[in-house]
Amino acid sequence: MALSMSEDQFLCSICLGVFTDPATIACGHTFCKPCLEGYWKISGEPAICALCKTSFTPTPNIQVNKVLRDLVESFKGARGGDEAVDQPTMAPGEVSCDICIGDRMSKAVKTCLVCLSSYCLQHARVHNARFSRHQLVRPLANLEERMCPNHNRLLERYCRTDKTMLCVACDAHQAPAHLVVTMQVEFLAQKAQLAKDQTVVKEKLKATLNEAEELNSSVLLCENEAVKQIEFVNAFRLALVSKVGLIYDRYNIEASRRVDELERTASRWNRALEEDITALMSRVFALERVIGSSDSFELLNNLPSLASAPSDRVRGPCSLFIPTDLLENLVENLLKNIDKLPKMSYLTTNCNAGSAIALIKEFTVEVTPDPSTAHPSLLFRRGSHGCEIRVDRSKMARKFPMSAQRFTQVPCVLATQGFSSHRAYWEVEVEDWVGNGSDVWFIGVATESSMSSRGVSLTPEKGFWVLVHREGRLWPTTTPNPATTPMVIGTQMSKTHVGVYFDGRKRLVSFYDVLLGHHLYTYEHVPNIERLFPVFSPDFFDPAFKLTNHAMIVRTQTATNHVCGQ
Repeated sequence: MALSMSEDQFLCSICLGVFTDPATIACGHTFCKPCLEGYWKISGEPAICALCKTSFTPTPNIQVNKVLRDLVESFKGARGGDEAVDQPTMAPGEVSCDICIGDRMSKAVKTCLVCLSSYCLQHARVHNARFSRHQLVRPLANLEERMCPNHNRLLERYCRTDKTMLCVACDAHQAPAHLVVTMQVEFLAQKAQLAKDQTVVKEKLKATLNEAEELNSSVLLCENEAVKQIEFVNAFRLALVSKVGLIYDRYNIEASRRVDELERTASRWNRALEEDITALMSRVFALERVIGSSDSFELLNNLPSLASAPSDRVRGPCSLFIPTDLLENLVENLLKNIDKLPKMSYLTTNCNAGSAIALIKEFTVEVTPDPSTAHPSLLFRRGSHGCEIRVDRSKMARKFPMSAQRFTQVPCVLATQGFSSHRAYWEVEVEDWVGNGSDVWFIGVATESSMSSRGVSLTPEKGFWVLVHREGRLWPTTTPNPATTPMVIGTQMSKTHVGVYFDGRKRLVSFYDVLLGHHLYTYEHVPNIERLFPVFSPDFFDPAFKLTNHAMIVRTQTATNHVCGQ
């Protein structure tokens, strides 16, 4: 008989599973005894039927329907243990299925916010088949927290005025001025706002990481610059001590020689004086003897035999001369070497330039690239920070006829302003050239006639006074052997900030690292044949070097001061 029955005849309407200890109440409906007791405990007084909503006062005593229980047991035995479906075993701290009974509790996979029960995989399928409109969420351990403490109903509304969660009964008593929405609406709104906040925080985090990266790079460069200055000063001290010791030895030797010479001269003069004294004393005695004679004959007779008086010798003062020119040379050499000492300027870890740049920033000018002079592969976009120059890589390999009106041999562009006897300063940022892999670019000044130069030589002879970046280093094009004398500049930073200064009076072009206020290089004796124009090249194609992703951006900085020296 059990085999002719279907499972639907033995399902509890509360747990949606096969009856466990079935109990029949007065209205005739049957439920699992544990399910009915739990339902009445949640619903409170009076006890009602879960199906027909018939109320019972007082709450009746629940008794197990033994006949039905035996039928259920027979049905379960006839199914051959179909209930033994593999269910996830509940681990400590996880939510158990409220329907499953026995020692081996199954892990709940869903919780129904309408039934206020948690279900395992099997019971969740049965529940979904019966109640498709019920709201299922992840398993919740403490459903009591989601119940209104005043009305014992589910909290499903949210008051935006009081920022509190409400049940339906609470919502009915709210003041009209309060803004109440469903919890799902507030959930989506708050989630959207948190997503916006997350985006802002991520941007701040990225900016902070970039700032930390720039700080670390600046500190490293400052340390390197300080070490260089200390090494130079120590070398200067050793060289100076060596020179002072050499001059000291020369001075002592010369002074000793002069003293010895003085002693020899004095000794020679002393012997001559002693001889003169002896001769003079002999004559004095002879004269006294002759003068003391009273015999005229004897005096006149001895007069020819008297020794003649010694001749007068010219003697100057005995002096010692020690030359002071050695000491004067020491002071002169000291002053010359002191001029070679590096000036103690600012070593800064922020974006403030050092004292050298602070002086020449007085001559800041606004520089604008002139697209009419640009190589055909260059693209331009004007923004709030100046003009961005990009490279269209698809046009780099094309051959263009040589022109005197624009660059066709070198991928660069001149500025609209040219300078001759003026003084001018401008700054250029090269952004994200590390991340994009761009490798070769250059900045500086060039003549207008350089547009007609054949080949890609960037030398002053071709009208270029530039610094070229390649393989993380900056090099002047006049360096005899750039492989041995590169100038490293912030290769680990995400952008490079270079200042260019042209002095038309002294005929020089200087380059500075703006982040450190550090002087990089100076071209001197720039000829005054024609005007010089700022030149930019975000990508300098050279087949000798590897091809990389040339998506570099060169941004000219708009000046804050528009002062140009006359």
